[in-house]
Amino acid sequence: MELTKKQQKLRFKILDTIYAEGPISRIDISKKTSITPATVSEITSNMIHEKLIHEIGEVIPEQSTSGRKKILLGISSSHSFYIGTELSQKYISFCLTDNTGKVFSKKVIKLNTYDLSDTSTETFYVNELQDFIISCHKYNPLGIGIAIPGHFDVVNKSIITNNSFWENFNIKVLLDRIDLPIYFENNVKCMTLSERLFSFNGTDNNFIFFHVGRGMFCSYMYNGELYAKDNFLVGEIGHIIVHPNGELCECGKRGCLQTYASEAWIIKKSQILFDNSETTYLKQLVTKKNQITIETILKAYILGDEGVNNILHSAIKYLSITINNLSMMIDSNKVIIHGELFTEPLLSNLLKEYLIQNISLLSIQKERNVIVKSYHNYNGALAASSLCVSKFLINQVRDN
Repeated sequence: MELTKKQQKLRFKILDTIYAEGPISRIDISKKTSITPATVSEITSNMIHEKLIHEIGEVIPEQSTSGRKKILLGISSSHSFYIGTELSQKYISFCLTDNTGKVFSKKVIKLNTYDLSDTSTETFYVNELQDFIISCHKYNPLGIGIAIPGHFDVVNKSIITNNSFWENFNIKVLLDRIDLPIYFENNVKCMTLSERLFSFNGTDNNFIFFHVGRGMFCSYMYNGELYAKDNFLVGEIGHIIVHPNGELCECGKRGCLQTYASEAWIIKKSQILFDNSETTYLKQLVTKKNQITIETILKAYILGDEGVNNILHSAIKYLSITINNLSMMIDSNKVIIHGELFTEPLLSNLLKEYLIQNISLLSIQKERNVIVKSYHNYNGALAASSLCVSKFLINQVRDN
């Protein structure tokens, strides 16, 4: 059935609500969207016929009430399939998911981080992506979402970033050789979108997603939308000053958060430790300083390396200060922290301890809901798949 533009907008709004707040009843969809119950009923009936959504069952009321019972609606799995992929300095990852974020296939290629020009050329990436598409042919993926380490320049079809390698990464090669619809977005914004669309927890709260990687970025979901999505400076949390007399950042300021807590600077400081300490456990784990990774540093931390301990505890301290400050400036129900650093429970627990120690400004202030998200090197690819679901399935954007 051909829908008018108005009907399409209503359909998008209803489907988005089911994704973000489902399982949810028709009457609650009507209340939340201000779409008439009759229209909601008609559109959801069509989506049930398309096997895009399904009836889960009746709501069990807390008290006996009269009137028509609510029947919950949820997103149907395996309606359609999408490919997500992430470009990063540490790896290239690929993921095939269905429209609910269930992973059917994944592939991760670790990169030589100290010489990307040899390990991650445009041709190498496109060839790997084409191979992954071929391996997924029986699922007939409908589109590709790409999580990028920066922001997408729609006009010039390029990545906006301070990293010269990614700045010169030729996306046009990709667009010329891949036939499927392709969607680009900042990797952390993709992860934020994924939390909203693939959680299926019955709520659509405002929340902060704080990613700690080789760089740092903070994204904010506000009233169902990515906040300031066209202002690329918003979210550059790594350049908040946490120590005015601290180390000189590449941005020209002193004491930026990233000089203490980003993976790039933690590795840099660990390399200095490697050169100047005869007792560091790093020398037992690698033979050259350019082989040091976050995984190496976490192993040295577990072994009790005093120098590494100081580097990581300083990072956690300044991260906790920043998170506490964010809570005073941004209306959010929770803060989600993500990064390889937090695969070590001692560090994630230390972060929570520092946050609890913060003195509350108001006696009525609720305890901060901080969630450390499980880290996997395919999380960005899975998140990019949610971008594809948002663009292709929910909003039906078909152009690259």
